[in-house]
Amino acid sequence: MKTTITRFLACAALLTAAANAQTINWGSEVFSNLSDSNGLTLDDLYVFELGTFDPGLDPAAEPLSTNLDSWLNHWNVFDRASYNESLGYFTGTVEMTDDGLSNSPWLNADIPSFEGLNAYLWIRKGDTPVPGSEWLVVRAADWTFPTAIPGCCDNTLPVEWSVSDLTGSDTPAWGAQGPVIGPGVYTDPGSHTLQTYTFPLVPEPATALLLPILALTTAFRRGRD
Repeated sequence: MKTTITRFLACAALLTAAANAQTINWGSEVFSNLSDSNGLTLDDLYVFELGTFDPGLDPAAEPLSTNLDSWLNHWNVFDRASYNESLGYFTGTVEMTDDGLSNSPWLNADIPSFEGLNAYLWIRKGDTPVPGSEWLVVRAADWTFPTAIPGCCDNTLPVEWSVSDLTGSDTPAWGAQGPVIGPGVYTDPGSHTLQTYTFPLVPEPATALLLPILALTTAFRRGRD
């Protein structure tokens, strides 16, 4: 009898650890204010991805100004959501597989497993960080991919990640969420549920080279006057 109880308690503990470990539901609430840098509603040209960066890359610590290609080159897609523009929400449901990857048709990863890594929401129009592209990269503090448990988790509740999880301490690596502003360029300063930001104009090479020459010339002339 004691052995049976011990086994039961062990199984219960395993199920408790496994609960919420395999299915991930993620997205935003209906009628969320999802806007671009000009305050316009996001359209169907945007993609909404859940994923992680290669271990060692923290987008908040490695700004785009230092390496324009680093984020996309080290981005791993766990899933992509569907978007309903008229109702203002996006939603995704995905299963973590036994090897810590996913069953999503959008899976695109160079890492062996997502287990234990920080999960990010990346909303974007355009894969190149140039003026006209619009990005938002953000995560809630508790968005961490669960541990894969082979054979888990029939009849257990899924992990639920919602944009409503974001708080005032969750500063986007790019873009804005609610009143919390991260890096990027915007023209509409309003508070939106989520807001993508665009990128600054970069001077043409010849112009960029000419600017310091003009500055030196001006300084020389002032010195002679």
